[in-house]
Amino acid sequence: MNYNDIQQELKRGNLAEAFPAVRQKAANVGNWEVKDEVEREWETYQQMLQFMLNGVDDPDSPRIRENICNSLQLAVCRLRRMDRLNNNASEKYVSSRKELKAIPSFEALVNQLETVSEELAALQHDELVRDAVRQHRLEGLEQTHEATLLSLFNWTWTSDIWLNSDLEQANRIVASDNIGSEDKAVFISAVTLSVLEFVDASKVCFLLDSYLMDDELVSQRSLVGFVLVFHLFFDQLKDCVELQNRLTIYRDDATFIHEFYSTMMQLQFSCTTDRITSRMRNDIIPAIMQGRMKHTNKNKPIDMEELTKNGENPEWMDDAMVDRKMHEMAELQLDGADIYYSSFSMLKGHQFFSQMPHWFYPFSFNRFIIPDLQQVISGKNGRLMRLILNSSPFCNSDKYSLCFTFQQMGAMGGAAIEEQIKQQLDGENLDDLIKEAGSEKPKKADLRRQYIFDLYRFFYSYPYRQQFLNPFALLKEHPITPYSNAWMTKLLGGKHEDIAQYADFLMRKEFYEAALQVFGRLEMNEFDVQYASLWQKTGFCHQKLNHAQEAIHAYSIANTLKPNSKWTLSHLASLCLAEATKRNSRQLMKKAANLYLNLLEIEPENLRYLKNAAQATMHLAQEGEAQYDEAQRLLYKAHYLDETSTETKQALAWCLILNRQNDKAAKILQEMQEEAALHPVAQIYQAFILLIDGHIREAYNQLSAILSEDNRQDITDKLNLLAHLGIIDPKKETLFTDALTLHLH
Repeated sequence: MNYNDIQQELKRGNLAEAFPAVRQKAANVGNWEVKDEVEREWETYQQMLQFMLNGVDDPDSPRIRENICNSLQLAVCRLRRMDRLNNNASEKYVSSRKELKAIPSFEALVNQLETVSEELAALQHDELVRDAVRQHRLEGLEQTHEATLLSLFNWTWTSDIWLNSDLEQANRIVASDNIGSEDKAVFISAVTLSVLEFVDASKVCFLLDSYLMDDELVSQRSLVGFVLVFHLFFDQLKDCVELQNRLTIYRDDATFIHEFYSTMMQLQFSCTTDRITSRMRNDIIPAIMQGRMKHTNKNKPIDMEELTKNGENPEWMDDAMVDRKMHEMAELQLDGADIYYSSFSMLKGHQFFSQMPHWFYPFSFNRFIIPDLQQVISGKNGRLMRLILNSSPFCNSDKYSLCFTFQQMGAMGGAAIEEQIKQQLDGENLDDLIKEAGSEKPKKADLRRQYIFDLYRFFYSYPYRQQFLNPFALLKEHPITPYSNAWMTKLLGGKHEDIAQYADFLMRKEFYEAALQVFGRLEMNEFDVQYASLWQKTGFCHQKLNHAQEAIHAYSIANTLKPNSKWTLSHLASLCLAEATKRNSRQLMKKAANLYLNLLEIEPENLRYLKNAAQATMHLAQEGEAQYDEAQRLLYKAHYLDETSTETKQALAWCLILNRQNDKAAKILQEMQEEAALHPVAQIYQAFILLIDGHIREAYNQLSAILSEDNRQDITDKLNLLAHLGIIDPKKETLFTDALTLHLH
């Protein structure tokens, strides 16, 4: 039995199958500590069985049995990790851990990081040291600092369960006055990755505690990590009393609840990045580029000075389509969408990204250990680069990618970009803009969003990504909601307004099943008008999931609570019409007809409403519940409003035939034939008129010439309807249909 099978059996409480397998794994791995722990649980379980066989009724036995299952789950996680370290030398996780054998302890790493950070700070502020000496000593200290930070990251993300001593060192890092904020943020990322590899309640509690730090870079990364693992691995955390007690305290913290919801939304929103990337690549960017090239001579280079003179937009920017696409892109960005992933995903080949910790480095101009970055910052265009990077919405790893790309462009490329940017500044002072952009403190929401984008890039672009559990893939399958687990419900389930807003977010981002789960927990009253919009949204989610009956029910309630809403009537009418046609339901068809007539009172000249109302009315007329005159009136109006619509002409011609007005139908069909010779539908309807008028042989010849498997059923159905209405003799219709069928064969 493999580890996954064992864990599944333990989740089901099947100790009879799981326990022997766990004992065997413990014996094979050869770690005496874990083996002794498993054997102690085995002895406890054996005693329970003996008590039961001897007739002893122990009321605590269910609780003890559950504790054994939970303890074995933790033991299996540790055994899996040890087995991995022993037998998977090629994995990044294993190789990173083995590279740290020379490091004596976690404490030694923290000591070294504090020392080198303190020395760096002192040297940078020592005015008595000559610049040349300072630079030489800085280079050495930076190299030591970089090596220490990399080791600390690898030590942390490959670490086993934290003991109290480990937790003490972790708290020492985030509370240290000597260790920089950026280094602390990298450490928090390592802790998050460690929990994603191997769930450790101590680390999860540490992430939650670190949210309280005054350093917002640390607190927001901690919150992102906590929300992620708390949702994904709750089953392995639900027995941690410490965590439960901490969350109880946070329930009354309005700021925490708000930021928790915001983090949930951004994490879940990131799961739509593939859709946004497709939209950018296949729609928005091509439209913008086509609009740009529309007014540009392909054989002539673009003259940026000509395009931007007098502060005017380039000519192509005035194009309505391009302007609309630019607006769409701006709206996506304001909404928090990751619109730059497609642009930067191909720019991660720089050597900088070969080191795993670098994917989580907060961007800083003071990374002296990165030569390419320093060349860009200190070069001719360095000031402009500072302005771009300080004021851009890019995440940290994308900013590094941008720097490396500029460095590789060379002097000519940099000069061209510098010229374009200067023209766009329109005379504004560059130094003032740089100072203003650099002085702006990043918002907490921006810190969270950029960090989540960094995480997304790592799990989808890192060369060894296949060796990692991708949390975003799990979020796609199991979206995070306020009801993801019992503790989260207690934490977030208090305010109806917040929950409704989150359900609305899930609906807008097309997580319809998850949205329905949240809407379903809101206990919406069917008789209270304040819930009308929630019933609308519930119906919309059901409709998107093809739950027709549930959608009709929800829309009907919304329409009762808030009558004459065009949005509700339109969705409900189209759904009723589709279902009535599919299920041949007279009741739904009558409802659809009435709904479309209501819509026409709101918008009398809407072509779609006119056509669909006519379609529903014609169906009812077939059952003797209406007259074709009403459908005919609606279709004539639609034809008047849009004389070019072939679809309307077809519907009108058929309605006239059913209403026994063949002469008028023939005129419409003649128009269709003049617009498109040998129009197949017009030919079929003309054949029907011939048949009705008694020209059976001509009708047969015309229909048999165009009969195919594609149109056979439709022709047969229409002939049956003509016979049902008495427009043609039912006996002749049967023989006529047989003749067509035999001819086809």
